[in-house]
Amino acid sequence: MDAFDTFTRDLKKLPAEEQDKIIEEKKKSCICATCPSYNKCAIVEREKLFCMIGQSFLCISYEEGCKCEDCPVAKEYGLKYNYFCTRGDVKFQRYMIDALN
Repeated sequence: MDAFDTFTRDLKKLPAEEQDKIIEEKKKSCICATCPSYNKCAIVEREKLFCMIGQSFLCISYEEGCKCEDCPVAKEYGLKYNYFCTRGDVKFQRYMIDALN
């Protein structure tokens, strides 16, 4: 089990309000807003932390560059995928990679 799996397992054990607090804290170190794919709609809707929450359903539909590999959250959990805003969170991308192999 890697650091991300451990984090999500432990997070699920907490009450919903505690989970929300932790997610909001993670959003503070998120660099999504500096990414070329991040747009005005995402700013208004306050979309962030795609690596954990999942892709943007409202705002980001084009890949114009990616900074996921530079993100402190991605580094903290050893995430090796990118374009979480358009391709989905870590779990989804892992699933899709395994399904294709």
